[in-house]
Amino acid sequence: MNTVKGRVIQVENSFDQGYIAEVKLLSGSNSQMIGFAKQIICNQTRFKLPVYLVETGKQEGTYRLLINTTTCPEQEKLRLVEQLKDQEFELVVEEDPYFELHHNCQKMLFIIEQTALFVNLAEIDFLSLKNIEFSVFVIGEEKDPIRDYLQNKHGCNVTILPSFTSHDVQTVLDKQLIGTKLFISGDWSMVRDVKQAAYSVGFTDKEMQTKEIGIKEEKVYCVKCYNHNKKTNSSEITCVHCHTILDVSNHFSKRLDAYLGYIQVV
Repeated sequence: MNTVKGRVIQVENSFDQGYIAEVKLLSGSNSQMIGFAKQIICNQTRFKLPVYLVETGKQEGTYRLLINTTTCPEQEKLRLVEQLKDQEFELVVEEDPYFELHHNCQKMLFIIEQTALFVNLAEIDFLSLKNIEFSVFVIGEEKDPIRDYLQNKHGCNVTILPSFTSHDVQTVLDKQLIGTKLFISGDWSMVRDVKQAAYSVGFTDKEMQTKEIGIKEEKVYCVKCYNHNKKTNSSEITCVHCHTILDVSNHFSKRLDAYLGYIQVV
């Protein structure tokens, strides 16, 4: 971890989900590919928000600052943005916990749900600034200012998938060259479905990275009727489909994306 201090040089954009600015580091250094901090301190005020720091390459010590304000009340966000205009900020940065650049990566393919776009801009920026080939497929059909921002910056590297089906994803994945790495981001069910499609065309866990958004709804698989149930904190549940009492095991099946529920022996 490194402590850095900096100042905003130029505001680049502000969205409902976040804030982007070009900054100059005044002290400290960021040795990570993508710096990540859990909070930002400005004018002695601590804002507990996810923050990303990506080197711009324009000149030494200049970075793109991306602050995820999704969970931030509007008034607090406005206060932070206002303070950043003329105050120094402080971050304790560590490595981005979601992103790893493999040494043999020829290309990175992003499949991102539209609602998860902002939290992945840092990874896309990093690859662009390092001149590493990438393609972004955005799943979503409604107009979105972050999607427009991404398309304006990266043009033909960004493709919109208006609907999501396994066939759509398999068609995209089938066209990829050997050496392509896959980065998937969206809600838990979307990530699961894309991973299954990727497995079916030959991708392995080592070739995939994921960033899940939101709270995961864990499931229990009934070994009697082969249906899924919502997992609770209890060690036993009653299957809502066949009404069998199940003992919930600690064994998690990646194939089924669920914990196994065995028929209770009385």
